[in-house]
Amino acid sequence: MDPAHAPTTRHPSGDPVPTTALVEIRPAGRPDAAAISRLVTANVGLGHLLPRTPDEIGRHVSRFLVATLDGTVLGCGELAPLSDRLSEIRSLVVTTGSRGTGIGTAVLAALVAWARRQGVPRLCAFTHVPHPFVAIGFSIVPHTWLPEKIMTDCQECEWFRRCEQYAVVIELGWGQSGPRGTARTI
Repeated sequence: MDPAHAPTTRHPSGDPVPTTALVEIRPAGRPDAAAISRLVTANVGLGHLLPRTPDEIGRHVSRFLVATLDGTVLGCGELAPLSDRLSEIRSLVVTTGSRGTGIGTAVLAALVAWARRQGVPRLCAFTHVPHPFVAIGFSIVPHTWLPEKIMTDCQECEWFRRCEQYAVVIELGWGQSGPRGTARTI
């Protein structure tokens, strides 16, 4: 479909953007690595993400999901294992022109669903914007509740001990009333 004639919605800036109905969310492949790297790098300067090298993204491209429209990457996110009990959603970002359209929320939901299918018991993220996470069941927690993250990434970060991000966690192995799916459904 020609993007010029695709159904659109309005971004808060007033610019037309594609609706999420036309956006495909899929596992990333090697050909997506360069686009993911450009998207991540563009947002590091805005203070939205921590830096990632193109080599690092290339090595881990299979852990990413991408949101695409007609082959163009509009958003991405990575599901990165930190331990056998905890994985992290990282590098969750959409293009500037696609913000406010629901693409980021769709990628987030797809990452959570992907983690559930993989049997990940606990999922975390560090974010400046916690409300999309909280809206789907994450809780804001102290950073110290995630020692795997601190040991893996935080100690090397220039923002360590003065981090302005929120730590969020969701227990995927819990049912509605307790651990390991003990909730009864009717």
